[in-house]
Amino acid sequence: MGTKMAVAFANIFMSAVENNIIKTSKTKPLVWKRYIDDVFSLWDAKREDINLFILEANRHHPTIKFTADISQKEINFLDTTVFKGERFNKESILDIRTHFKATETFQYTHFSSCHAPGVAKGFIKGEALRLLRTNSSKPLFEENISNFKSRLRERGYPSDLVEKILSEVKFTERKSALQEKQKVRKNILPFVTQYNPSVPNLKKIIMSKWHLIQQQPLLREIFKEPPIICYKRGRSLKDILVKAKL
Repeated sequence: MGTKMAVAFANIFMSAVENNIIKTSKTKPLVWKRYIDDVFSLWDAKREDINLFILEANRHHPTIKFTADISQKEINFLDTTVFKGERFNKESILDIRTHFKATETFQYTHFSSCHAPGVAKGFIKGEALRLLRTNSSKPLFEENISNFKSRLRERGYPSDLVEKILSEVKFTERKSALQEKQKVRKNILPFVTQYNPSVPNLKKIIMSKWHLIQQQPLLREIFKEPPIICYKRGRSLKDILVKAKL
C-alpha cells in the first residue's frame, strides 16, 4: 500500500468515513467490525433496508465504494467463515471455521528446500495455531489438522516431525491461544549469517564458548543475553540466471 504509514492513514480515513455513514443512516448495524478495507457486520433488518444502507454509503464519498455479500446462514471474513452452527439455535452463538479460497493450491515450501530447520518447524506450529484460532469446534479443528498433515506429507515433511510438532497444539488450549500475549522486549544481539546446510549448528558452538564471554566483566556487561542466530537469504537460481531488473 505504498509507504509504511499508508495503512495507518487509510484506517484513520476509513474510520471517519464509516462513522459518518452509520451516524446519518436510519438503519444501523448491530455489529460493525472493520479490518482495513474488509467489514464484518450483523443486522436485524430487512434485506431491502441493508441494500439501501449500501446505496447511501456509496454516495458518501466519490472514491470509496462498498460491495457486500449478504447471507442468513454464513459469510466469509478474512480467513474465516462465520456461520450458524449447532450452538446458534441453543445459545445464539455464531461459530467459525477456516476459510480457504477456491484457488488455494497448498503449495507449501518443500521440506527439501534450502531453509534452516527452524523455518519448517515454525511454519508447522504457526499454521496449526492459526487452525486452532479459526475453528470454534473440536471436530472442525481436528478435520483441518488431519488435512494439514496430509498436505505436509505431500510436500515431503517427515511424519514423525509433523506429529511431534502438532501434538503441542491442543484444542483444549484454544482459549489461551485467542488471548493477546504481552511481549517482553529484550536487547539481544543478532548473529547474522547466510544459511547453508553444510554449516554446523552455530547456536550450539556459540553456547559452548559463551562462558568465555561471561568471564570478562566488560563483555558480560555488553552481552547480557546470548545472541540469536539470524539467517539471511542467499543467492537463488533465479538470482543467478535472471540478470535483468525491471
